[in-house]
Amino acid sequence: MLSQKTRYAIRAMQHLADRYGQGPVHLQEISDKQNIPAKFLTVILSELSRLGIVESQRGKDGGYWLALSPIDISYGDLIRVMRGSLALVPCASRFAHEKCKNCLEEGDCRTRALMLEVRDRTAELLDGFRLSDPISPVPAFAADEQD
Repeated sequence: MLSQKTRYAIRAMQHLADRYGQGPVHLQEISDKQNIPAKFLTVILSELSRLGIVESQRGKDGGYWLALSPIDISYGDLIRVMRGSLALVPCASRFAHEKCKNCLEEGDCRTRALMLEVRDRTAELLDGFRLSDPISPVPAFAADEQD
């Protein structure tokens, strides 16, 4: 599951992507429109700023904006910087690999093999979506199921 922090970061970044090229966006606007607590949002945007993904300016006319074009930011990259990995288990992580406690040897573990495949397919999917991509609030397949 994605942490609340990661979900908030995605929503904040989507908001900034929607306002890309329009100048600084006030923190309170993002907080209000995306229903994110302002104090938590400040922490998230500061972290994204340190990573060079968001820029900020203080003062009355200040705010936040994307440091990169929305087309250059994938959802996979955003989740990785917030969560550390796309893997569901530590032994399947590409960059934060850890051997699982109380498990089989990695070469004998079918669960690990499955989770490696899940990680790779998840990465392929999330790396294919960019902040610039239009995303409908209700996926087409979900709308079809409701009919």
